[in-house]
This record gives sequence, structure tokens and C-alpha cells, in this order.
Amino acid sequence: MNENTFLEKWISEEPIYKAWGDFIVSQILDALRAKEIDPNNFLKISPKVRIKDQKSLIDKAFYRNKPYVNPYDEIEDKVGTRFVVLLTEDITEICEIIKSNDTWTTFTARDFEEEKSLDPLLFAYQSMHFILRPRQEVNLDGLIIPTHIPCEVQIRTLLQHAHAELTHDAVYKTKNKIKPTVLRTVAKCMALIETTDKFFVEATHDLNSGPITEFKIIERLDSLYLTETGLYSHNQKSSLIVFDTFEKFINEQLFDNIKQLLVDHPYLIRKIKERYSSFNFYQQSYILFVYWLIENKKYTVIDEWPLDRKILEYLATDIGINSIT
Repeated sequence: MNENTFLEKWISEEPIYKAWGDFIVSQILDALRAKEIDPNNFLKISPKVRIKDQKSLIDKAFYRNKPYVNPYDEIEDKVGTRFVVLLTEDITEICEIIKSNDTWTTFTARDFEEEKSLDPLLFAYQSMHFILRPRQEVNLDGLIIPTHIPCEVQIRTLLQHAHAELTHDAVYKTKNKIKPTVLRTVAKCMALIETTDKFFVEATHDLNSGPITEFKIIERLDSLYLTETGLYSHNQKSSLIVFDTFEKFINEQLFDNIKQLLVDHPYLIRKIKERYSSFNFYQQSYILFVYWLIENKKYTVIDEWPLDRKILEYLATDIGINSIT
């Protein structure tokens, strides 16, 4: 296959590759949502499908001294996408989604954890690379994706991505001889990235520990809120401020106590439903926790309430307390 026939074939098949890449991205995003993980928060860069430039493709196929027998079929990154997460432990989440999807076959092209195990002193460009092909022909809006069509999926952390963007082409793919001092600096950067990631993981675990996580209070309040009101909760960051301020009252009995509060004061659900569309606070499930605080820890709430005082006054009136001074 010469350059002209190679390019002709690529132009004819490019829409197939693009559709396959788009499908993979949508499948992974849907799987994250099914796990109740918001891709907009979990992914630090929005994943986009990248189609290899024609000139770059021809260059790789014919001019880089690659040992290709059939370059068109052997080049597996004609289409690709990248998922960038915050921490190395988040990479596992994407990897599990990819490996558990029966729509495609999964070939691990690169595993940086395995590379570190084989060479513990290695501090170099890191990323997880998979090559995904349809297990069976896939029909995407009338476009047939044959089983030999590959898509490269990269998964890396934000720090790894920054390192790769700086060094990948300039250091690892250049034909020029790189000074040893540059290589040493790059390796030190990667070592620092690994150390920083470890600290980030430890800090994240510490931040997410405590009674709020232990007793799954937010998830349980969301579920109770939906069951009682028939409406969905949309908790904002202010909820974390309230939970943090009154964390000392969160224990194993709290959820049952809140359920009993709603049994004793059934009109509170009516109040929430009446004001759901008008007041943002009533759209958040932690309102149930605040009702309980006002009923049972009135003076502590008055002294330590961290948000706008008018919110407290509204909720106190709801529960039948006329004064919170």
C-alpha cells in the first residue's frame, strides 16, 4: 500500500473511526453516571475524540522507520481519546469500566503500574493505554463499525497529564539527543508527581473520613427526601458547611431520629413541597437535618449557625418555633 492508497482508504473510513471513538466516550460517561459519579466533577478535562491528522498519519506510517508490515492496520491510534482524573486511585474507576464492558475487546497497550513493578527505579512518562475494538460489528445510526477498528484510550491523572504535555514530544519522541541533565530533571519531576499524588490521596482520605461518610448520612437523607417528597434533592456546598459545623451530632441514631421527626411533624414535608420551586434551600435534603437540629439542639444551632440567619428563621417557623434568639 503506497501513500495515495493509504490516504484514500483513511479518508473513506475516517467517519467510522470517529463514530467508534464517540461511542466509547459515551459508554464510559454513561457508566460513570450509572455509578452515581458526576463526570463533570470526576473528570478534570472533558474527554474528546481525537482523529489523527492526515499528514501525521502518513509520517508515522511511512517515514519514522517503524517496523510495520501493514501500517494501516498496525497503527492503532488513528482515533483516540483521553480521560484525565485527579488521583491515581481514580484511574482504577475508569479501568474497571473499560474492562467490564462487553461491547469491545480490551488490550492493555501500556500499564504504568506494571512498568514500575518491572523497573522500580523508573520515573518516566506515565499513562494507562488501552486499545478497544468492537467484539462484534456495531451499528451506530446506520454506520457499521467492523471488529478490526481500534481506538486508543489513555487514562492519566492531572499531574501526569501536565508532565506528558511538557515532555512527551519534546523528550520521549524527539530524534535529537537529549542532555543527561534534562533527562534527570524530567525524572525528578515524575518522582515529585508520584510523591505529590500520594499526599493528595492521603489528604483526600482524611477529608472524606468521619461520621458523615461512616454513616452515609448524605446518601440516606437524599433517599429519605425523595421517598417522602417525591422530589429530587440538589445539595449545594453550603450543606457541607452545616454538616461540618454540627458534625458532633452525627451518629448512628441520627437518621432514625430524623425519620421519627417526620412522623411527629408530617406537615414539614408539605412545607418542603410548597416551597421547593421558590427557595433553593428547600431543594436540599440536608434541610431534614436542620429541622432536627432546631427541634433538638436549638441553643447550639442559634449560637453556631454558619449560614444566613434568615434561613434559620424560616425553618424555625416551619417547625413551630417562633423565636430563635
